[in-house]
Amino acid sequence: MLNIENMDQKFHKVVQSDEWKELQTKFNQATNIYVLGHGGNLGIADHAAVDISRLSNGTKNAQAPGSAIVDTSLINDTNFDQWMVQWVKQLTTGMTLKQRKNSLILGISSSGTSVDLIKALQWGYSNDLMLGCITAQKLVEEVPKLSEVVIGAEYYHTAEVLSLLLTYELTHGSGKVCPPIGGNKPDDLKRINSDTIEIKEGFPDELKNIAVDFDGVIHKNSKGFYDGTIYDEPMQGARTSLERLSENYDVVIFTAKAKPDRGLVNGKTGTQLVWEWLEEHDMAQFVTKVTAEKPRAVQYIDDKGIKFTDWVTYWEEMK
Repeated sequence: MLNIENMDQKFHKVVQSDEWKELQTKFNQATNIYVLGHGGNLGIADHAAVDISRLSNGTKNAQAPGSAIVDTSLINDTNFDQWMVQWVKQLTTGMTLKQRKNSLILGISSSGTSVDLIKALQWGYSNDLMLGCITAQKLVEEVPKLSEVVIGAEYYHTAEVLSLLLTYELTHGSGKVCPPIGGNKPDDLKRINSDTIEIKEGFPDELKNIAVDFDGVIHKNSKGFYDGTIYDEPMQGARTSLERLSENYDVVIFTAKAKPDRGLVNGKTGTQLVWEWLEEHDMAQFVTKVTAEKPRAVQYIDDKGIKFTDWVTYWEEMK
């Protein structure tokens, strides 16, 4: 199976770092954003620039040199090391100092050795632009005032997918919602990013989900965590019960095994192990989702759950 390097764990580690918080602050402040990369990362940069502008509701102007016509013309006019510098330079010509200080160069790199990107960041420093970079490996040159976010990925595919996810996180961190599929039209974005609070009586999934704990409810888990594997047999009646529940509800399994900070076991995430175990025991077809979060649901089935009515009753029962 393709090694995706436990991407969810890397993602959460990055967005909790001081460097990320610094980059998020710059992104929030920026009006103009120039997203740079080459190879696969230029595709990521172009995609990111479009969605940053689109999802910002007109508050940010993001651009990337995604046209082969533009790129090859600039490379021919200058050289490979300087073409990004030339591109940013021509877009910022005529800007006031205040406008440059509210502009951000956001680099995306895998190896950290991209000379053209490093030159553009250095030019940005000399011309008072804000600087940020998302890179799989640390840049080979220091750039003053650069918010450098190092993912620590070993593979291009992991780095590129995480880089794109992180550009969406920047948009999310600026207070703009990244919409669900089918909810991304201009009117949809205006509604979900509105300052006006929409009053709801509830959410549809509160009426269609049944949330079921995994360990001790579906998986017998007789030895506790043990070695991190899912080693035990199903609880008696588990398969039949999931089948019956799935006839009327979406069955959502919630488990700490799916937490992103849980290390890989035999090269697999906890979520992968749960799905494999469900497949092995012919239960996967009854389950809609495996999650570490407590979902909205009609009911929660949990071996450690306590039915709450009021605090007086709770403390009496705990005696």
